[in-house]
Amino acid sequence: MTPDIKRRVGIYFAIIVCAFIFLIPTLFPSSFKNSTWISKPISLGLDLSGGVYLVYEVKAHEAVTGRLQAIAAAIRSDLRREKVAVTRARVNDAGEVEIQLFSAKTEERAKKVVEESYKELSLLGSDAAGSKITLRYGIGANAAQSIERTAVDQAIETLRNRVDQFGVAEPLIQKVGVKRIVLQMPGVSDVEAVKSLVGRVAKLEFRFKPNSETRPYQVKMKDRQGADVYVEDEVQMTGEVVDDARVSILDGQVEVSLSLTSEGARTFRRITTDGVGRQLAIILDGVEYSAPNIREPIAGGRASITGGFDMTEARELAVVLRAGALPAPLEVLEERTIGPTLGKESIRKGITAILAGFVLVMAFMVAYYKKSGIAAVASLLLNVLLVVAGLSAFGATLTLPGLAGLALTIGMAVDANVIIFERIREELRNGAGRDAAVSAGFDKALSAIIDSNITTLLAGVILYYFGTGPIKGFAVTLSIGILTTIYCATFVARLSFDFFELKGRKGLSI
Repeated sequence: MTPDIKRRVGIYFAIIVCAFIFLIPTLFPSSFKNSTWISKPISLGLDLSGGVYLVYEVKAHEAVTGRLQAIAAAIRSDLRREKVAVTRARVNDAGEVEIQLFSAKTEERAKKVVEESYKELSLLGSDAAGSKITLRYGIGANAAQSIERTAVDQAIETLRNRVDQFGVAEPLIQKVGVKRIVLQMPGVSDVEAVKSLVGRVAKLEFRFKPNSETRPYQVKMKDRQGADVYVEDEVQMTGEVVDDARVSILDGQVEVSLSLTSEGARTFRRITTDGVGRQLAIILDGVEYSAPNIREPIAGGRASITGGFDMTEARELAVVLRAGALPAPLEVLEERTIGPTLGKESIRKGITAILAGFVLVMAFMVAYYKKSGIAAVASLLLNVLLVVAGLSAFGATLTLPGLAGLALTIGMAVDANVIIFERIREELRNGAGRDAAVSAGFDKALSAIIDSNITTLLAGVILYYFGTGPIKGFAVTLSIGILTTIYCATFVARLSFDFFELKGRKGLSI
């Protein structure tokens, strides 16, 4: 055995050892659940393990409205601090911010405040009604589109945070088109529970109950029993300042305890200091949950939400508050629940198809190429091993199209061997010696093998970039299979011919 062959044999076995190292978490998944191994267990996709499939559409235009409402509230607060009497600040049906001033005498001062602090707004006009005047502001189309794009990205991130706390292994959360999000949660069967937890807006607000001074600035909402309640139109604090949310039981009552950020703690202290003796309404998604009386300033950065929760409701509420509010409501466009029985049947049929294809290929190669065919089959087995190891190395999720990609890899790998063997046969028929025929056969077949596989690899990359979950699974398996096929068809097959003679009892026949 020459030094060159020894070196290549060493590389061959080193790659096999590396493949098994990557496969260890897949072979022993229970032992590697929370480990920091170099690879992850291969997980099964939704079509193989069963689960929930949802398509959401983000109502991004409502994010623009919400942003304008927040701006209107902030302008009202700023103007009041500047001693500018404001009778109303709201977003009208045309998507404009309306600021109604008590007196036209303060118009210029109000315009200056808005111009200096809210540069994204542009003055659209003003309307006079008696002594009062209404200023109308709007934002440009580009700014609105930017808010909508940001809302979709934030919705994806919020969904990911919520799903992570749901405890689902290998979920898929993917943007499709401009405003749609695909959510796949393998192993979950209760679609209603998923929709309740994941798709909830969870917009948390703290507002004072109106008193005699603020009654003109009140808005109507509902409490948990459906009765009408009135709160001030000004939002004192939102759920953005919530750092953590946990379920607790106090005096036999289930409640959600909130820990606030440092900024939230300072804001909450100011609110409770200014509002001693008043009721502070805690509102979630437009519903008042509780309105406790403030007896003294609260400086600990903690608050709680009560309202007759059961333990399940409280846990779900804590999860969505920890993950943060959605920037805009989500509309369910499509929902499917795939049972685990169907997934097991898909696995069985997929494996059966792969084994049947492998047996047929093996029979053909051995019958047609004799001992060289056996070497090709051994190379094919190594190819499958390397593909599975590659999937584990990337922590990929195996889907039904992924199994199809694995079956396709077997056919492609054999195709490369056939090209090489036929080139060797041609050289032998032309009178070339053993070594010359093998060398010429591999050299002349190499360009055809690489060209065909690289073009297929480009198609796999395009499928991965533009495809959704199952298509991506196929693209990943196919792409890894192409790379391993090139390695097995050139390096491993060539090593087989260099290691064994082409003729004789112990040699390779072709």
